[in-house]
Amino acid sequence: FTIDVGNSEEVIALHFDFRFDYSEEKRTIVLNSLENGSWNEEQRETNFPFEADQEFEMTISFTDDYFYINLHDGNMIQFPNRLGENNYKFLSMCGDVMVRSIKVK
Repeated sequence: FTIDVGNSEEVIALHFDFRFDYSEEKRTIVLNSLENGSWNEEQRETNFPFEADQEFEMTISFTDDYFYINLHDGNMIQFPNRLGENNYKFLSMCGDVMVRSIKVK
């Protein structure tokens, strides 16, 4: 499943893709951003504390420079805020995940 944060479907500052078993990638998190119709360089994380059919909680915060993704196992992922903005109006989640709650501050 994926979480996208940005200004629209065409301008994504944070693309957070959970890959349990996708092609040759297993248990990998892929992060990226989309600008001017092109994906930028991917960042891969192999710390994958997620299990199918198990609840989890995570927090995404950001500054002008970085996104900070705090995972439920205590680890944090940093990803550059390549668009450099401090306000985004688009949030999308898709894939095989059930969302129970979202808090936006």
